[in-house]
Amino acid sequence: MRFQHGRFARWLKHLMLSQLLALIFGIIVILSFPYRVYTDSPVLLRREAQWKGSFFINTFTPLQSHGVLLKVAAKSQLPELFNGCEVTSLSMLLDYLHVYESPVALAGMIKRDPTPLVTDSAGDIVSWGNPNRGFVGSITGKSPGFGVFHGPITQLLNRFIAHRGLDLTGSSFSTLLSTVRQGRPVIVWTTINFTAQVPFVHWTSPTGLVKTTLFEHAVLLVGFDKKYVYVNNPLNGQQAEPIPIATFRASWIALGKQAVTVAPYTRTLTIS
Repeated sequence: MRFQHGRFARWLKHLMLSQLLALIFGIIVILSFPYRVYTDSPVLLRREAQWKGSFFINTFTPLQSHGVLLKVAAKSQLPELFNGCEVTSLSMLLDYLHVYESPVALAGMIKRDPTPLVTDSAGDIVSWGNPNRGFVGSITGKSPGFGVFHGPITQLLNRFIAHRGLDLTGSSFSTLLSTVRQGRPVIVWTTINFTAQVPFVHWTSPTGLVKTTLFEHAVLLVGFDKKYVYVNNPLNGQQAEPIPIATFRASWIALGKQAVTVAPYTRTLTIS
C-alpha cells in the first residue's frame, strides 16, 4: 500500500504540473494576441463592439525614445451609452486626474439641446439640435441620437476641476501632441473609422446651421510616436489603440479641430 500510495502521489504531482504549464501557456497566447476589431465599416465596428460588450485592454506597443504613452485606464461606452463616446472619454480623463465619475453619471449631467429630430420623406435630416449647444438626441440609443461637441464637454469638465478645463479647439496638431507629452491626455473629436473619407450632412437648428458627419466619434488621446497616435477608444473599450498619425490628423481636421484637456495645475504663492 505504501508503494501504491507513493506512486499515486507522483502521478498526481505530474498531473498538476502539466495542468499548470498548460494554464501558463494559455495565458501567454492570450496576451500575445490581444483583441482588435479589424474593419473599416462603422456599422460593423459598432455591432462588433456592442456584441463584445466589456473592456478589451491591449498590451502597450513599445515606443521609441521620441514617443510617449500615458497609462490611462480604458472604458467602454457600451452597452449603456450607444452614443456616449464623448462623456466616456471625459470619464477616462477625470479618472486620470483622480476624479471618479462614471460615464452613465456624466451622461445625466451633460447639457442637452432638446430640439426634436425632423426628417423628410427620404429620411434625411431637415432639422435637429446643435451639438455646440448641448447633446443632440438620445445618448443611450433607444431613439435617434447624435452627440455633443467641445463646448458643453469643457463646461462639464469645469464642474469637477474648476477653471482648469482647457478647450484646445482650433489649435495645431502639434499642440495636442505637446499636451500629451506634458502628461495631459486630450479628448479629440474624430470619426468612427478614424478617416476623413466619410459622408457629411447638414441640418438647421434654432441656433444656426449644423454641418457634421453621422460618423462623428470622440476618443482620448494618450500617446504618440513617429508613425502612430494611441487612443483609448470608448467604442470598443480598447486601451492605447494605435492609429496612423496622418489619417487621424485628417479626421480631426474634418471634425473642426475639436479637442479638450485640462490646464496644468499652478499654485500662486502669496508672500506677506
